Amino acid sequence: MKKIKYLLLIVLLTGCTNYKELNSIAITTAISVDYDNINNEYNTLVQVVNTLPKQDISSSNEPNFLNFYSNASSLTETINKIVLESPKKLYTNQTQLLILSEEIIKNHLDEVLDYFIRNPDIRGEMKVVLAPNKEDLKGITIQTLLDSLSSSNIVSSMEESEKEGYIMCTTLNDLLDMYLNPYKEIVLPTIYVEGNLNEANKEENITSTIYKGTVKVGNTAIFKDNNIIKYLSFDEEKYLNIIKGKLKMTSLKYNYKDGYIVFDLYNIKSKIIPDIKNNKVTLSIEGKAKSYETITNNAIESTDKVKVIQNFLNKEIKNNITNIFNDIKDNYNTDVFNFRDSFYKSNPTYFKKNDNNWYEEVFPNLELIVESDIHLYEKGKIKEEIKYVKENR
Repeated sequence: MKKIKYLLLIVLLTGCTNYKELNSIAITTAISVDYDNINNEYNTLVQVVNTLPKQDISSSNEPNFLNFYSNASSLTETINKIVLESPKKLYTNQTQLLILSEEIIKNHLDEVLDYFIRNPDIRGEMKVVLAPNKEDLKGITIQTLLDSLSSSNIVSSMEESEKEGYIMCTTLNDLLDMYLNPYKEIVLPTIYVEGNLNEANKEENITSTIYKGTVKVGNTAIFKDNNIIKYLSFDEEKYLNIIKGKLKMTSLKYNYKDGYIVFDLYNIKSKIIPDIKNNKVTLSIEGKAKSYETITNNAIESTDKVKVIQNFLNKEIKNNITNIFNDIKDNYNTDVFNFRDSFYKSNPTYFKKNDNNWYEEVFPNLELIVESDIHLYEKGKIKEEIKYVKENR
């Protein structure tokens, strides 16, 4: 929402001092796109900011944003037809979020990417998410209490989820790269509507302390040839992003002895070392960690014990990364790890001569060697250990 306020200020400072001129544009914040195979047409839902003065919005109980539906045989036409309902030109430069259906990804991504990339007002940094179901495409219609724009609320949730390692945000530029690069597969975060969508669209949804309906960040979808083949768990997503070198900090929970330990990892650095001629990839992981939550009567009270726990942590990381790699490789045969791209970059000439059977022979037999060197530098929380001992006497 701050960006929208800055935009209004910039517009005023650069000559648009006439309120009617400002009120003649529809500042777009989110767009969702689906395709109807029965009628052979695109269905779009566009969210725009209510540009009435704030005092007028409050006094007349006007919503902070408006949504417009449109459908047509081409994406350009369906966007342009919105003026039939709202006589304002869409100002898409501030679009934060693009929501795509599974049908779009599977069969119409060419047309959609072509439209948005060619549009000079669209920013390549806007976030892109997948809506697994039809109802999820309407998530931007839900009013929220913490943010006046539902699109901003979704983007903020995604960015906070990324900080915790639950997802990795994808921009329009990222999606374009994954789609056009023949050596990469698509990976997209998802959103979903939880609760009753009809009730969530009512004003009571933002006057109650508990939402009747809301939009949540969902599990990441992985693809092969533009087809969804699996939704990752949040833990699997963390390990995938460690492999790809995109995760700098996160928390990991492991069962230990008679309890469990939650480790807080940071300064994570991952390096891929491809060995194309021997069909191997070495993943080197470095970083630091502390035991954030320790629920066990095996207190970490000595340097030797810290080393034991450190070895345990690195072994668990190695095993979990190896397991997720083997699961995706053996059961889904899709290279969402970008190893194919790493092979190409390491030795383009050799790779091009041996790449014709990547998914038939090379990738199914690829060996991943994981070297984890995370340093545990802090003892467990004494308070938690005392609590555990008392409860288990």
